[in-house]
Amino acid sequence: MLLKKTLAAKKKALILCPMPAASALDDALWSHDAESWIAHGLDDADGAEHCNVWISTDMAANPIKAEFLFLLHGSVPTTWDGIARSFYLFDGRSDAQLQQARDQWKEWQDLGDSKLGYFSQNAQGGWDKMA
Repeated sequence: MLLKKTLAAKKKALILCPMPAASALDDALWSHDAESWIAHGLDDADGAEHCNVWISTDMAANPIKAEFLFLLHGSVPTTWDGIARSFYLFDGRSDAQLQQARDQWKEWQDLGDSKLGYFSQNAQGGWDKMA
């Protein structure tokens, strides 16, 4: 849903995550819903010039010059250059992921030029602002 909204806003999306999550996400984007297929690539695949969504396991890569960044499984980019908005996604039911997100929040609060917000997904699939 967030990727669809990103594309509707005419923005490119970079997803940073480690393997095997990157491979599973790659498979899901190809096959999840035939009505909402999202063209994308993974790591060093061909076609970056044709895609608005890219999945990377390399924290320094942004082959499509995406403005929106999605961070999964504790991924953190080596640079924020060119990033207008980032989304740190985690499973709030996992104590380990929740603690990792809290630690990351504290670290990012020290980045003076960033505006942080915390949203929680509700039962209807929408997002409620929590902080």
